[in-house]
Amino acid sequence: MNFNEAVNYISESEKYGIVPGLESIKRLCSALSNPQNKLRFIHIAGTNGKGSVGAFINSVLSEAGYKTGRYVSPAVMDYLEKIQYNNKNISEEEFASAIEKVKKAADSVVSDGFPHPTVFEMETAAAFCFFAEKKCDIVLLEAGMGGKSDATNVIDTSELSLITSVSLEHTQFLGSTLEEISGEKAGIIKRNGRVITVSQDSGVMNVIRKVSEEKNAKLSEANLSDITGYKFENGIQSFSYGSYRDIRISLTGKFQTENAALAIEACTALREKGFSISDKDIYKGLETAVWPGRFEIIKKQSPVIIIDGSHNSSAAEKLRESLDLYFPDKRTAFIMGTFKDKNFTDMARLTADKAEKIYTVSTEGKRALSSEELARSVSKFNKNVTAASSVEEAVSLCCSGNFDVVVAFGSLSFLSKLKKCVNGEQ
Repeated sequence: MNFNEAVNYISESEKYGIVPGLESIKRLCSALSNPQNKLRFIHIAGTNGKGSVGAFINSVLSEAGYKTGRYVSPAVMDYLEKIQYNNKNISEEEFASAIEKVKKAADSVVSDGFPHPTVFEMETAAAFCFFAEKKCDIVLLEAGMGGKSDATNVIDTSELSLITSVSLEHTQFLGSTLEEISGEKAGIIKRNGRVITVSQDSGVMNVIRKVSEEKNAKLSEANLSDITGYKFENGIQSFSYGSYRDIRISLTGKFQTENAALAIEACTALREKGFSISDKDIYKGLETAVWPGRFEIIKKQSPVIIIDGSHNSSAAEKLRESLDLYFPDKRTAFIMGTFKDKNFTDMARLTADKAEKIYTVSTEGKRALSSEELARSVSKFNKNVTAASSVEEAVSLCCSGNFDVVVAFGSLSFLSKLKKCVNGEQ
């Protein structure tokens, strides 16, 4: 199987949909001789911040000399970024090889009379095969949706279970209240394990504490009130957290200080478990961490262009806070695109008055939302909105509109195309 054949196989398997639960992934991994049992994991669940927290920790562990694997979803710029080894995407040849193994195992499962595994289950199993083959020292494993019933939760143990900020999302699968969704996220907590979260909504915290107690897991929090001395100069944020003074991070968006604080707590816990991580590794790892599509400045002037994967109300609120902080008096335009199952009305309510002009773009696939329908919703909060015929048109109109800042946000799916357009790659 070559790369194109592997991608076609995955694409054709999208017809099997989304099926929460662990029975299917257990059968698939068993047919592959359970590669996940050969690995050590840091398991990350939450609504916002999973990717950034993983990027910070991965960077620190790399500085400390560990061979790291990283599994993330969804991809932003490149499909292969879902599976990474030592900060590099899996190669096309390696991906094809892993998928070929998974296909044989999936065929075996089906021949035994069971349903075909889903795309996410097969991608997860492929990642396990690849990481085991590379003999990773530690794997940053990001839950795709929820936690308890997510395919990544097939693992029996983890070094750490990390829970980032939790807000309403995927309510058709995870539940309609914060407490129900928190219960799904807390499902990654392992018996006698180690849990770290960020201080957040009391209802969320109560659920995490309850599950931790039931599992006899040690729980600690990154206390966000301990973040002090915040500064932003020349594209670099600096702050202090606890005994760590003048921490520098390149990831922009003030919310990244919260993700960095959680990463620091995680690294401290890893030290307690015997990992050799110096303060120098932590400082350098936090400063050099890279994570595309999260308040990422892709053009620095005339106008400044920022892409951000804010696709729910909580993330939109943090995006607005960052824009007010960094660009309080700048002429700003938005490019928005999102899926129909997202709360785009609330996202617009939280952000729309910041923009002088808003261009909406259509998304693609089964969950697609047209630019026209999104524009109708956005117009309730900002009348100066236009439905663009394409991402390229939206970028062209923004760049010729005498704006200081352009912010493209919403679903991650269109940001890669937009970035290529801005960079003249298409």
